[in-house]
Amino acid sequence: MRCDSQRGAVSVEAALLVPLLVLVAAGATAGWRVWWAGSQVQAAAQAAARAASLLGDVNTANQTVAMIVAADLDTAGVHCADVTIVSDLAAVAQPPGVPGTVRVRVECAVGLSDLLLPLPGSVVVHGDATEAVDIYSRRGR
Repeated sequence: MRCDSQRGAVSVEAALLVPLLVLVAAGATAGWRVWWAGSQVQAAAQAAARAASLLGDVNTANQTVAMIVAADLDTAGVHCADVTIVSDLAAVAQPPGVPGTVRVRVECAVGLSDLLLPLPGSVVVHGDATEAVDIYSRRGR
């Protein structure tokens, strides 16, 4: 037998717990999106640095870095509100035999407003990559 004082307790518990569970799910989804976008931005920076390290011309390397970052993020489905690419390609202009490195940093503002439970604003994730330039390749053309 049920006591009359317990009538409706399940409804009250559900009314209190369901919004809390929805918020936890929204937070987990937002966290996953930021983590996933960060790993994709890191991969794009690595691919761009690797490609730039193989080229022999700074202008071509700069254009290639921008194209590879855009293509990688597009292929992965990462939609950035703002993408910033900073690259240090000075080593590409050095004559053969001189060691050097190429550095690429990619920053991406990941929006959270298109989630099932929209969250305001965006989070900036970044990826950094450094690649050694082949000292035996033709450079500085």
